[in-house]
Order: sequence, then C-alpha cells, then structure tokens
Amino acid sequence: MNEVTDPGLLDATTEVVATAPAPSHMTPFFWGFIVILWITAAVTLFGNILVLLAFASDRKLGKINFNLYIVNLAITDICVSAIGMPLYALDLYRGSWPFDQVTCALWILLDWGMTFLSIFTLVAISVDRYWAACWPNSYRKLNVTKFRTLVTIAVAWLCVILIWVPPWLQDRLTYSEPGTCVWSAENNREYVLFVAIAGYHGPSFVMIFCYVKVYRVMQRSGTIFVRKIAPAVGSSKPGSSVVSQPSIQPSAGTSTIHTDDLSRGDQSTLTTTDGTSKGPAYISREVAQQKKQSQMTKERRMFVSLSYILIAYLVTWSPFHITFDVAYFKPDSVPFEWYSVAYSLAYANSMLNPILYATSSHDFRTAFKRILTCKILKK
Repeated sequence: MNEVTDPGLLDATTEVVATAPAPSHMTPFFWGFIVILWITAAVTLFGNILVLLAFASDRKLGKINFNLYIVNLAITDICVSAIGMPLYALDLYRGSWPFDQVTCALWILLDWGMTFLSIFTLVAISVDRYWAACWPNSYRKLNVTKFRTLVTIAVAWLCVILIWVPPWLQDRLTYSEPGTCVWSAENNREYVLFVAIAGYHGPSFVMIFCYVKVYRVMQRSGTIFVRKIAPAVGSSKPGSSVVSQPSIQPSAGTSTIHTDDLSRGDQSTLTTTDGTSKGPAYISREVAQQKKQSQMTKERRMFVSLSYILIAYLVTWSPFHITFDVAYFKPDSVPFEWYSVAYSLAYANSMLNPILYATSSHDFRTAFKRILTCKILKK
C-alpha cells in the first residue's frame, strides 16, 4: 500500500497527510463510504432540482420574496452535488487526481466556493428571520419588492468571492502538480485562520445570535406556544354584500358571529348563546384578535423553520469545524476515517435542505406532491 496525500481530504483546509488505499486494497469502510457519498450526491441533486421545479411552477411560492433565498441555496447545493461530491468520491477512490490541473482548479473553486455560498445563504436566511421577528413593521414596509432580497443574495456572493478567491488563486498560481489536487494549509498558512473565521466560525456565530434573539422575541410574545388558531376573517370587496365568516366555534359562554358587509355597521350583529346581540365594535375586536392570532401563527412557523435550519447546520458542520481547528494546530491527531466522515457530513447539509423545506413549509409540501404526481403544470 502506497502512502499518498489524498486531495479529497486536503483540498481546502488542513495539512493532514492521509493514507488513501488503492482500490484493490480498500476496506469495507472505504467501499461503504464511497457508496454512501454517491447516494448522498444523487439524493441532493434530486431534492434540490425538485425545489427549483416547485418554485418555477407554483405561483404562490414565486410571490414570496423570502423564497429567493431558498432558490439560491438550491442552486448552490446542486453545484455541490453535481460537481463537488462526485469528483471527491472519484478522487478518494483513485487515491490521486485523475484529471488535469485546470479541472482541478475549477473543482476546488466551485466545491468550496459553493459550500461557502451555502453557508452565507443560511446566514442571510437567519438575518432575514431576525429582522422580521424583531422589527416586523420595518420588515413589512421595506421588504415589499424582491430588490432587497436580491441585493442580500448578491452580498452573499460577494462575500464568497472576497473570502475564497484570493487564497484559491494564490495557491493555484504557486502550487500545482500533476496527479494532485490540493489546497494545502501548509502552503497557505497566511490564509487558513482567515478562511476559518470568516467562512465558518463567524457565520456560525451570526446564525446562533439571530436564533437566540428570535427565540426571545417569540417567548415574550407567547408565539412559541401558539399551536392552532382559527383562520382570520376574510375582507370583503367593495360593493359586496357579505364577508367570509370567522371560524369561531360556540361553547358555553362564547359567541357566534354573523355579519353582513362591515360597511353596513348598523346591520352587523353578533348573537351570543343567551340570545343577546352585540354591535360592530365587538365584531371589529374579534376580527382584530383573529388577525393577531394569524400573524402569531406565521411567526411561529418562521421560528420553527429557523430552528430546523440552525440545528441541521450545527449537526452537519460542527464536526468539520472541530476537525478543521484541531488539524490546523495538531494535524497528526486527526485520523483519516474521522476526517472523511466530518468532510462528508458537511456535504450532507446540502441533502437535508429540501427535506427541511418540506417539513416546515406547507406550500413546499404541496408543490412537491404535485410535481411527484406528475401535475407540475397545475397552478
């Protein structure tokens, strides 16, 4: 068995020299690991293409500015699954880089650039939810068009360019050898801490900070404990004679609302269980209360969605962050198998994102079901 520097493990972070076995000497661990990596790539590609199809075919999803973040995240995850994972698996299988150095440079650029972009998009989502929860009036006022969302996405791309392109370019112009595809920390020590702090630890801190702030806002308002509420009263159109009735179920001591057009206030009544009637002022309060409850439910869904995103990020990326730091200061202490698992767990985050959308968003679940049942053109 020959010792080689495995490029798949060294391409962006550490100076670990790992023993990459030749195919004929591979253990069951390596064979299983490569198979799992290919399955992860396939599931990630399928899931994120499903997200793009849902966004393109569902008008309701397309009208929500926030979903542009989801689209950007899906695009980056598709690049990771179509380029990063397969080439990493092939590199690991061969034990050396099988292509030319131009392909190598593009792989390192896209693989790590897209993973960085995925992280910064998650940061943008966290900040967006933080803004919406802490300053809802400002959020609704300033987030009317898609322009601000697109600007935020552009800033995420700019951050990736500033953080990753200089160290990548410096390395490719200085260190490039046939048969290897390595962004080595040993050759780029002046960039390693910068990449670690700006690309990993900084974004993690921002996401946790936003989550804690959103949690405190939800806790103070009681939104976290809101489960199910009746739908808000629909508004009537000018000239109509009836508005939709609120869904309030009568019980002992409660009331049932019966209304005509709210503009006909003198004829609007609320009949209670004891036979008495109440006027439009009482009805208006009921309507306002239901609207408030509806908003609280939306905010709770927002919080749940952010919770899923943060937990998935921490579970899949923390092992790699820890390995990153340990390997920089003490490279001999990181086993080959542990580094491979930590590296691939970071890839797994791209696979989980579409699952999180389906879990936390009824609209995405509906769109996915429609596409999977071949009803993609139905609006």
